[in-house]
Parts: sequence; structure tokens; C-alpha cells
Amino acid sequence: MTISKWQYHEPEHPGADFDAMAESYDQHMQRYRDIQGEIQEILGFLDLKGDQTVLEIGTGTGEFALAAASHCSRVYAVDLSAGMLKYAKKKARSRQVSNIEFQQAGFLTYQYHGPPLDAVVTQLALHHLPDFWKQIALMRVADILKDGGKLCLRDVVYSFDVKAYEDFFEEYTSKAAEKVGDEFSGRIAAHVKKEYSTLDWIMRGMLERAGLKVDRADHKDGFIGLYLCTKTRR
Repeated sequence: MTISKWQYHEPEHPGADFDAMAESYDQHMQRYRDIQGEIQEILGFLDLKGDQTVLEIGTGTGEFALAAASHCSRVYAVDLSAGMLKYAKKKARSRQVSNIEFQQAGFLTYQYHGPPLDAVVTQLALHHLPDFWKQIALMRVADILKDGGKLCLRDVVYSFDVKAYEDFFEEYTSKAAEKVGDEFSGRIAAHVKKEYSTLDWIMRGMLERAGLKVDRADHKDGFIGLYLCTKTRR
């Protein structure tokens, strides 16, 4: 795929060095996320059938892809990080899971060739894109979903009262330090400072403009948003 000189270059996103942290990522995430609970929540919404197909963008170490593989015919697992994909493939081999197709790509570069997909999942990845490119990414997702297909999007999306943003971020990072430690709190502060997390009303608008109806939206602590969506006819 030829990348135009004006297109946002996804590997330059300001996040962590995921190649370096691949093998410690799961252990780190489990300190403050219920990974298996989140997976079951998504699988419950998707209600996958044995002949269906799923794409996960930003698969990371592949935990969701591996879980989904036993519920459908094929999972396409995409990530920008070669290190994450290498570790995810290692996990797939160790668990004898063979119906996952791994590919190094991002929201803006992944090329899907096949019948429309039944579902797309992305977690904690879309914030790497500025808002304009988020919209393009969601339109690309909608284009490869079948009518009635489902999208599950979980990300850092702000739903607190923006007028009180200073107090909110001070309190949120302080609580994170108390609960998990200063290193994690520092990562949150760096995320707020450098990354492209957006507001709930903007995210809802982008989903709707892409032709995705928000069936349910849940928010955690004003910081994490979960959007369960269905593609409508455009």
C-alpha cells in the first residue's frame, strides 16, 4: 500500500514502546484491569456464531483474539507493533489456536480483502490518532462491516465535566498513584499530556457519521468509554 505524504503516520504515535514491553504487558494490565471480564463483556455483545469473522485492530498480545477464536471461524488480528504480534503468535501456538491471521498494520493502513466482516473490536488504540484521523479510521471500519455488523470500541474517552478538568486530572492521577503506584500514575499523566483522547460527545458524533449506531455506551470514572455499536445502512 502506497502511503500519501499527507497521511498521518501511525507508527509515530506518542504512546509507549510496545515492542519493548510486549512480554510484560499482560501482567502489567492485570494490575488495574479485569481483562477476562472485559473479554466476556465484549463476547456477550457480539454473540458470535461459528461461521462468523472478527477483526481486532490493536490486538496487542492477542488476549481477546485468542478468546474470540473459539467462538467464530476466523479472527484477523492487527497491530502496529512487531513485538506485540510476535508475542501474540507465540501465545497462539502454545494454546494450539490456528484460526487467527496476524498482520502488522494500523487503522489507516490495514487492507481487508474478503466478504464483509461480522464484527470489529478495538481497545485502547484509537486514541493514538488525532480526531480527524479517528473519523477516517471509523469510516474505514464501517466500510468493511456488513450491514448489521457490530463494533466494540473501548478507549480513553473523557466524559467528565470539562470545566473542572484541572481538579479532575489531579484527583484521577492521585488516586491512580495510591491504587497502583507512581509509575502508573505517571503514565496516565503522560497520556493526558501527549496523546489524542477525545470527548464523549465527539466520539459519539464520529461513530454516527461513520454509519455506526451506538446501542450502548458505558463510562468508567469519566475516563474510559465503552461503545457497543451496530452498522446501519448508509
